[in-house]
Amino acid sequence: MPGAKINLLITTNNLDHGGVEEVVLTYARFLDKNVFNVTIACLRAGTVSAEIAKIPGVRFVHIATQSRFLRFFRFSLLAREVKADIVHNHACWYGHLAGALCGAKRIETVHNMYFWFTWFERWHYGFYNLLAHRMFAVSEYVRQFTIDHFPLMDPAKLVVVRNGIPLKQFLERETDVEIRRRHGIDAGATVIGFVGRLTLQKGVEYLIDAFAKLRSSDPDLRVIIVGEGDLGEALRARAAGIPQIVFAGFQRDIPRYLASFDIFVLPSLWEGLPMSVLEAMAAGKPVIATAVSGTSEVVMEGETGFLIEPKDVAQLADRLSRLVRDAELRHRMGSAGRDRVTEHFSAEGMVRTSEAIYQSLMEKV
Repeated sequence: MPGAKINLLITTNNLDHGGVEEVVLTYARFLDKNVFNVTIACLRAGTVSAEIAKIPGVRFVHIATQSRFLRFFRFSLLAREVKADIVHNHACWYGHLAGALCGAKRIETVHNMYFWFTWFERWHYGFYNLLAHRMFAVSEYVRQFTIDHFPLMDPAKLVVVRNGIPLKQFLERETDVEIRRRHGIDAGATVIGFVGRLTLQKGVEYLIDAFAKLRSSDPDLRVIIVGEGDLGEALRARAAGIPQIVFAGFQRDIPRYLASFDIFVLPSLWEGLPMSVLEAMAAGKPVIATAVSGTSEVVMEGETGFLIEPKDVAQLADRLSRLVRDAELRHRMGSAGRDRVTEHFSAEGMVRTSEAIYQSLMEKV
């Protein structure tokens, strides 16, 4: 029917907190509700799903069962119920199968390299994505890794759709003195910040060790670590005896925390395309990050920040020292980073690119 809306079902595993979850939330907020009927379904609900459920024009469904058969059955029923034209799958094994049964077009977003998959899981993922009509990779690195390391992948299906963020909430904020005060940090201190899950991937221990080398050189230097994860207890123990390091725990008001930082650090061992770096750059903060995968497509070495080798504590300490000593360099890099994210990594840009691909799929028989 001419003018009829496109029924879009977005499927994912988890909607508590994390990069994939933020991407799904961004789709929920920015998709054109005049063109799309949007339904989002997940297996594990949480903080992000609660936000999605409040968005006008978006239906949220929690598939709350541990049975794989029932999960598949309920996803399939939902796809039929909403008369899905397109199923866009984010890190979930059920989306393509449910979409295929109801005749929907299928899209897979590859959010990371998934190098930890076993041989069997790699073949499973490659075979599973034979069902996909199109695959989005969040960075060029992720696209090429997927082609090179997973069997049965069709390069013609894989397109780069880089993550984007809602810029407005990060831009043009003054330093958030209240956040600093909350954690006992003077307004004039230089604050190094991290935001993310406290897991092996994020390499937070290397930030702690690098700061331990620097702290004696500047009594007004502080670190705020925002996030929780399975290494939380171990990292707190590692930082014991360093009172200048503050663990803020899980927070949803990330823009305010970023506004309280002077420098942002992401010492990850691997990434797809990290949302936290995009957010920090949008907030006008210079970034020190490891030169891994998609991160190198965001941070411009020497222009918007510094790229370092993973696990290199001495190099991280050196780059931190340079930024701590040079406020003008921090300002220049932060401004360049804000411009770069505004031009290339906006939420609107990511969603409009996706919508154009949705429309092109609907035009194909």
